Amino acid sequence: MRPVIEIGVALMGGIGFTMSIFIAELGFAHHPEDLLMAKSGILLASALAGISGFLWLYLTTTKRDE
Repeated sequence: MRPVIEIGVALMGGIGFTMSIFIAELGFAHHPEDLLMAKSGILLASALAGISGFLWLYLTTTKRDE
């Protein structure tokens, strides 16, 4: 793989935050406000990783003529 693609794949790897939500559920079980902030931050970071990875790959890869 080219280094440009590896960077894009690394950015897309940030999407896998589902285990963080599970851990936040355990850590903030009796604090609903803190749990809401933790989940919001996790989902925002996941969305940001997906969008930035997509944009990086879309803008840096060249389209081949078929």
